[in-house]
Amino acid sequence: MNYETAFSIAAVVLSVQIVANFIKFNRVSNAQSTYFILLVVDNAITALSSIAKWLILSFVDHYPTYFLDICSHVYFVTHFLVVIFMFFYLFSTIKSMREIPVLAKGVIIVPGAAILLFVLSNPVTYAIFYYTADGEYHRSAGIVAVYFGFLYYMGLILFALIYYRSSFSARRRNIVLAILALGMLSTVIQLFVPELVVECCVIAICSMILFLFIQNPTERLDPELDVLSNAAFTDRMKYSLITRKRFDLLELILPELGEYEHSAGQEAMTDLLKAVVFFLSTLADNINIYRIDKGIFVMEISGPHTGEVKEIIAKIEERFKKPWGGDATIQSVRMLRMVLPTELQDITLMQGVMNRFAASPHEARLMTTGDFDLEAIKRNREITGALSRAMDRNIFEMRYTPIYSQALERVVAAEVALRFFDEELGYVYDDELFRFAQRSGHVMQLGELIFDHTCRFIKEQELDKQGLSFLAMRLHPSMCLQYRVMERLKEIMDKYELDPKMICLMLSEYTVSTASSSFKESVTELEKTGVRICLEDYGSGFTSITSIFEMPFKVLKINQSVIKAAMDNEKAQTTMDCTLTMARELDMMTMVEGIDDVKYFNMIENMACDLAKGNYFYEQLVEDEFLRVIHMKAAKEGGDE
Repeated sequence: MNYETAFSIAAVVLSVQIVANFIKFNRVSNAQSTYFILLVVDNAITALSSIAKWLILSFVDHYPTYFLDICSHVYFVTHFLVVIFMFFYLFSTIKSMREIPVLAKGVIIVPGAAILLFVLSNPVTYAIFYYTADGEYHRSAGIVAVYFGFLYYMGLILFALIYYRSSFSARRRNIVLAILALGMLSTVIQLFVPELVVECCVIAICSMILFLFIQNPTERLDPELDVLSNAAFTDRMKYSLITRKRFDLLELILPELGEYEHSAGQEAMTDLLKAVVFFLSTLADNINIYRIDKGIFVMEISGPHTGEVKEIIAKIEERFKKPWGGDATIQSVRMLRMVLPTELQDITLMQGVMNRFAASPHEARLMTTGDFDLEAIKRNREITGALSRAMDRNIFEMRYTPIYSQALERVVAAEVALRFFDEELGYVYDDELFRFAQRSGHVMQLGELIFDHTCRFIKEQELDKQGLSFLAMRLHPSMCLQYRVMERLKEIMDKYELDPKMICLMLSEYTVSTASSSFKESVTELEKTGVRICLEDYGSGFTSITSIFEMPFKVLKINQSVIKAAMDNEKAQTTMDCTLTMARELDMMTMVEGIDDVKYFNMIENMACDLAKGNYFYEQLVEDEFLRVIHMKAAKEGGDE
């Protein structure tokens, strides 16, 4: 037995084991699973063709040479298809072919089709291989094209891995890189050392690695309840939405499960969930059940007949009128019905609806897709994706809104914000950016980025020597919930050896109303270092007057709604005037916003107001424009002297 046959037998044995386990454990039908099994079976056929050739040469005395020709022809066709299936398998974990532009499809499909036609033409051209009359095998120059095809598709896999790197976990990236390295090494070895035909065996080993670490069907099963997992749900939905076949989803949430687990224990909770799953599985034959989270399940109902889903919902509601469990019971369920792909054609939009449903525990017990603002959810998805891209590329642009001192008649401070430009969405600005950042988990990273840039800007431009009192940054509510947020901000200031009085942190009334006692203590400690703390949006209605002395505020910023009310209402103007006077008596600096034209400026001119901002003075400026404003004011004051 030669090396080629030994490696081929090993490849067949590995392939049989993979297929057997795939059949046993795989419960998800999708493009990824299809490409994977095609890859394994195709490689096994390649190996069998090598074994067949060895059997003919070893045990048949008189044979037509076209037998060998057929074996080798099957070998080359299936061998090249393997690398194409490998590419499509790995790419299907990122995107479907329907999502790829036509030009990109050409780059993927045309070279493979051309090389396959070239291989299929070999019986006529003998451009790749041929056999002599005595059965001796010879390579032709065209075999280089086949190896080029192998390397081309491996290069495409590497490109996809880099271009879509955010779609791969670090573990998955390392696995794919290892497979690429093995595949390229075996291709080079077989090209230059033809007697070491190791590729089939290496591909079988790579298939086993894919099966265990990426395809891994055990990850698609919930270990406690023996139902499909969240990973299986995601894979299945990608495939199901592409097929455009009608199916319904019912998301079920058990809102009392946490309390039940606390009172009855983990084991009792598991037994209860098994009973729930068994009940759901008896409702119809065309159902797949997925466990998305501890107390969240999804029922996939394939091709339901008219009224079937309503019947299922009615049965679930009827069953949950009776308690589950022993002494501690569960007796409520919330349901969301989605008709796909009629109502939702995109998996991320579907997941957005499901997330909103899970985050709205006080809404109706039965909801449908129509109960949600799909445009807002779509915008959320777009902003979140754009934010991830911006974080990767660090393409944020800082912007500054000058703050005007009435006493000094010049700019003495500024509020810092940021924006970024996305190719698809255009400019995305501060308020919207942070609203979505807190949902995507980027809020602290984004907040630290602004704070770090601001501290560096103050230090590099020596703003304290140019007549500026401070730069102000907003602390958004979700930032305040982060662990060690104040300590982290202090570390950044220390890194730049910054005078703390150059920093002003703005906390909204809403933030103060939700702040914990430990956060308030941290703010107090930071204020003792010299950092100014500003209560902004005062008058928006989230707190009472006591919030002014609950924390060490040095600046009181009046909400612009109060300014606008004071313009037309004498009582509102009196209230505002009293508020400004009170703040001054409490040794607090006062600031008003929304001074957008001369009438507002005239109104506040004689009030006890220290600072003002609005379009009457300046709009938001980019860094260079802001520096020009400061330098211009400094030059003017120098000339006056």
